[in-house]
Amino acid sequence: MFKAIYSGSFDPPTWGHIRLIRRAAKLFDVLIVGIGENLKKGKGFFTIQEKIDGFQKEIGDLPNVEIMSFSGLVTNFAKENGIDLLVRGLRFVGDMEYEMQMARANYKLTGIETFFLMADEDTSTISSSLIRELAANGAPLGDYIPSHFETLLHNKTQKE
Repeated sequence: MFKAIYSGSFDPPTWGHIRLIRRAAKLFDVLIVGIGENLKKGKGFFTIQEKIDGFQKEIGDLPNVEIMSFSGLVTNFAKENGIDLLVRGLRFVGDMEYEMQMARANYKLTGIETFFLMADEDTSTISSSLIRELAANGAPLGDYIPSHFETLLHNKTQKE
């Protein structure tokens, strides 16, 4: 059985993330969506449980996809869980440079390969930081994120 992981902080999960998960799920026996706690990025807008619940609403129909959370290095989590491959999405050239550095380091540390998928053209300009900026200014977000995340994000930004 071939297991892969698509990991990120997903704060918030975007339509680009959702589509990439759906595409990757067709390629592997098991795909783990790994929600990482990135201490470098600080406290996020969504709790781990809110992200898990939201992902369940969007990808719960995929029988070979599991949603899990972790902290620390994704490669350590992958080794501990018998995961064979890291899946990463690429939106533009800047992503490629960063992701290649990470892929090389991850391989050198653990021997785990990285598999790259290009973002869909209409989601390639979406980033979580852009969405947070739009939300802070009350902009509609339906073109960028699922509606339940939009409602949560607007509620959280209005309280600040």
